Amino acid sequence: MLKKASKLLQTLSNPRYWSGLRHGIAPTIEHKLALKGLNIRTVLDIGANRGQFSLLARCLYPTATIYAFEPLQRPAERFRALFADQANVHLFQVGIGEASGETKMFVANDHHASSSILKAHKQSEIFGSRETGEETVRVGRLNEFLPLERIRAPCLLKIDVQGYELQVINGCREALPLIDYLYVECCYVELYARQALAHEILRRLGELGFALRGTFNQHYDAEEGPVIADFLFQSLRSMAAVRAA
Repeated sequence: MLKKASKLLQTLSNPRYWSGLRHGIAPTIEHKLALKGLNIRTVLDIGANRGQFSLLARCLYPTATIYAFEPLQRPAERFRALFADQANVHLFQVGIGEASGETKMFVANDHHASSSILKAHKQSEIFGSRETGEETVRVGRLNEFLPLERIRAPCLLKIDVQGYELQVINGCREALPLIDYLYVECCYVELYARQALAHEILRRLGELGFALRGTFNQHYDAEEGPVIADFLFQSLRSMAAVRAA
């Protein structure tokens, strides 16, 4: 309750968030601690949903260009309405993955948080959400939709895709040399069937040249213990450039 009250207070106190409130959309204030102070010119928001994270990014990095990716129809419509007058915010109604094509996405009753390409496993048990339907969505590699020359450094890649993180990372392979910071939600337990867990994501990103900078917003369950958290990574290339400056 206190966290919700604090989030509402911070939202109300900043006029840049008021457009979101008019559309019934609050920014993801909980990510501010991890991301404030970064010098970002491009934001890639994968799993953009209704625009909660992009709304925060617009406030933190007002001159940055945001490229958002959301495959589901209803959240994408809400996103477009929220940013209709923002020339530097662009939405692609697609999902990012390892291969091109169409796939089914399981839509949850709290679809703003729990809809996934992977079928829920312990998600409903721990968080109380349930699948209410399916939607066929388009999926492809990042560079199929966004020309890489549009990515201006420094770039932040955010991934919030409910268990599909490893597939998205692999689907961004061509763009990763251009990414300075990567912010991704990872699970310690299998909330979705056959998902990669946090240690697998960390290992893969280490192989791709990213170092862990911090862990934020960790959620605990009385029976499972630590369940999920947000992880901030920085590319080794970017770290070397900062040290050399």
